Amino acid sequence: MAVTDEIREALGVPELRGLWEAAREALSSSQPTFRLELPDDATRTAVGELYGRPMWGEGTRISVSKLDDALRNRFGVGLSQVVEVLHGSVAEAEPAAEEADELLPVLDEHGLAGTSWAAPWLRWVRQYGRVGEAELVGIVHAAARVLAAMALSEPPRSWTSRASLAGRIGFPHSLDDGTTLSRVVLKAAALAQGAESPGNERDRRSLWERCGVAPDGVSATVLTWALPVSGDDAWSAGVRSRTELGLPAHLTHLDLGAAPERLVPEGSVIAVCEHPRVLEAAIREALHHPVICLSGLPSTAARALLERLSADGAVLRVHADFDWPGIAAALTAQRHGTVPWRMSGDDYRSALDRASRDRTDLPTLVGAPVPTPWDPQLADLMTTAARAIEEEHALQPLLDDLRRGL
Repeated sequence: MAVTDEIREALGVPELRGLWEAAREALSSSQPTFRLELPDDATRTAVGELYGRPMWGEGTRISVSKLDDALRNRFGVGLSQVVEVLHGSVAEAEPAAEEADELLPVLDEHGLAGTSWAAPWLRWVRQYGRVGEAELVGIVHAAARVLAAMALSEPPRSWTSRASLAGRIGFPHSLDDGTTLSRVVLKAAALAQGAESPGNERDRRSLWERCGVAPDGVSATVLTWALPVSGDDAWSAGVRSRTELGLPAHLTHLDLGAAPERLVPEGSVIAVCEHPRVLEAAIREALHHPVICLSGLPSTAARALLERLSADGAVLRVHADFDWPGIAAALTAQRHGTVPWRMSGDDYRSALDRASRDRTDLPTLVGAPVPTPWDPQLADLMTTAARAIEEEHALQPLLDDLRRGL
C-alpha cells in the first residue's frame, strides 16, 4: 500500500476532518497554534488518541509543532504532508517584510544571514519553534551567537562543551536538553548539515558532536601512555608523573582545555592503537614509547588530542583491528593527522599466516566493507578472506616496533 493510501485510510476519517481543515488554515497563515472544536465524544476520542492526550469539553487549542511531532512519531510523516494528501497543497504565508527585516539583521551580525539554511530556519522557528512573539528576537539573537561558534559548514577541529558554549551567552543551562534554545539551535544545525531533525538523545548527541560541541567536558576520554609532554607547568608535570608511576593518563576535554598550548616537541613519534590491550602490554613491558588508545571509533576527546598533536608537528602512526569498524576508526584518525602503521594488505596476509601457523581461530568478518584508500588491496583481501583480526592477535609485531621505535 502506498504511503498516501495509508494516510487516507488511517487519518482521513470523518472524526478528524475538522482537525485537518483547521491545521491547513494554521499552516497557510503560519500560526503556531489553532482552536479546534470538539462537537462529540467520537471527535474527542479520535483527536486525543492522535495528539497524545485526553480531550475534554467542547474545544481545545492545538499546537502545530506538537501535532507535527505526534504524526512523525506515529506515522513517519509530518503535518504538511498529511494535510497535502488529505486536502491539497498548503500555500504557506511568507514572513511579513517587517519580520524579515527584524530578524535577518540579527543573523547578519554573526555572518549567518546569507547561509542557505537561514530563511527556512526562521520560518520553522516562527511556525514550529514554540517561541512567543515577545521572545522571538531574543531567542534568535541568542541562537545566532551560539550557531556562530559552531562548525556548521566544515568538519570540526576542536570541540567545546555545551555548558561552555551556553556560558558565552550568560546562561550555562540554556542549551540543556529540552530548552527552547537547544531546540532551535539543533534545528538550524540539522538544516545546515542536511540532516534530519534529531528525534532521540543519541541523535541529538551525534548532531552536537558533528558541529564541534561535546555534551560535556568530562564524559569523552582518550587513554594515553608516556606522552612526551615538554612543558614545565603543573599540567605537564602531572602527565609525566603518571608515566613515572607506570600508569596511563585518561584525558578529557576539560584536561585538554587546561593543557599548555604546545603539548609535545615537533617531530615526536606517537603510536595510535585501537585496542587497550596494546597500550596495557606496552606498560607491562616497560616500553616508554608514547601510545594513544582510541578504544574503538575515536571519541571527540581523542580527535581533539590528535588535532593538537598534529598541529605540534608530531608524527602519528595508527594501527587498528582488521575488521570494518577498525578500518573506520583508522580512517577517522587519518582525518586528524595520522598515517597507517602495519595496516597494508601484506600486513593482513602476514597476520592470517601467523594465525594459521598458531592454529588461532579467527572470527568471521561481518558488516559492510569500508574502503582502505592507503592500500586498496587491503579491503579486497579482507573481503576475500572474510576473517577479522583483532590487534591482540597482531600484538607481538606491534610491541617489537614500539621497542625499536617507530
